[in-house]
Amino acid sequence: MAAAELVEELEEQIKTITRYKETELVRRAEWGDITFEVAAQDIDIARSIAGDLSTMPLSHLADQAAQNITAYIPNVAAYLQQIDEFKLQGNVEENRDSIAANLKAAVEGLLAAASQWIAYLAYKRGDLEESVKQTETALAEAKTKLDEANAYAATRRGEIDEIVALAREASASAGVATFTHEFDREAKRLAAGSKKWLGAVVALAILTSVAALVSFYWPTLPGDANSWATLRHVVAKVSVIAVFFTGTIWCGRIYRALTHQCSINRHRALSLKTFQAFVQATDDPATRDAVLMAATKSIFGNVPTGFVDERGAPQDTSVNILEIGKSASKAARVPRVGSTQE
Repeated sequence: MAAAELVEELEEQIKTITRYKETELVRRAEWGDITFEVAAQDIDIARSIAGDLSTMPLSHLADQAAQNITAYIPNVAAYLQQIDEFKLQGNVEENRDSIAANLKAAVEGLLAAASQWIAYLAYKRGDLEESVKQTETALAEAKTKLDEANAYAATRRGEIDEIVALAREASASAGVATFTHEFDREAKRLAAGSKKWLGAVVALAILTSVAALVSFYWPTLPGDANSWATLRHVVAKVSVIAVFFTGTIWCGRIYRALTHQCSINRHRALSLKTFQAFVQATDDPATRDAVLMAATKSIFGNVPTGFVDERGAPQDTSVNILEIGKSASKAARVPRVGSTQE
């Protein structure tokens, strides 16, 4: 252990550096553009070493160590004082660089002499032991909180599973409701369009009837007309009637097609509503699958409405419908709230 007089001398020397702790040594207004930025790191190191040593139990140092540290401090303090008293006189930049270089060499010597002892003095002061205790305490608290979190998660797992089931069921219901609304909206749009074409059919039928009636009485064929004139007369009347009749038939077919599509979309909307009602009424997965398959066939299968001739349409779509049903049955099998399924 260092002698008391060596410790006292070292403490006094340390004060010659720590007194610059709050002093601005890098730049000042009176220096203008001239700064000691090149020595800023060395200034910080000197202050840091002195600050650390000032809080350490220096009596634990060996005599030789205390003497070595004490020997380097005056040079560092002297160059810090030169920076503090620096004036813009003579060759300013050369003077600044010279002071910075000398300070750097002095700080390196002080760092080499003191750095190897600072950790040991910190241990003797109890910093390391206290840090170890704090770390152990923090680890124990973290383990306790982790155990509490695991226990809480275990107790809440059932509630979480129930919430997930509710979310899935709500999502499925929302999806069915969305498609039901889309089918209803499409059916209404097609119904409105079919009414317009029905009006066109009625109008063209009336025009056809009027044209046939008018052409029967007018224009009349002269009594002395030859065969060619008679042929032209008949062809002209028939052409007019044929145009109106053809338009009537064409508009009628469009009306039937739109009405057919309207009926199919209404049928699909009703099938989805029925499917949703049956699924909500049962907890049995097998029943849900059966309802899903029946609903799938009803929705996507051929629906004879009587508006169009379907004798040439393909009827056997069971394979495709079966594949669609198998894929969709997984989404439909949602655990109901309160049911116990592993």
